[in-house]
Amino acid sequence: MLIEQSRWKVLNAAGRMDTVGNKVAANEIAMIKVLTPNNCIKVVDTAIQAFGAMGLSQDTALTGYYAYERHLRVADGPDEVHRNAIAKRELAAYA
Repeated sequence: MLIEQSRWKVLNAAGRMDTVGNKVAANEIAMIKVLTPNNCIKVVDTAIQAFGAMGLSQDTALTGYYAYERHLRVADGPDEVHRNAIAKRELAAYA
């Protein structure tokens, strides 16, 4: 479900970028930059939990995926930066 949620949110943002431009779609872009890496790390964490101790070993690729996803949460800016930008744009509509 988390993967599908991310997929649909990315498709929505891409559609908005194509139809109204990147500046207007800035909120959707920022939202996927927060949502998608967080959803991915939750999926990998659930898989690790399902595998038990083996999920933490080098016998599976899960630990590598987890480390990579953790890196992605910071690579394009910390989540807090994107959340603050979303909040500022949302609140500006009411000012």
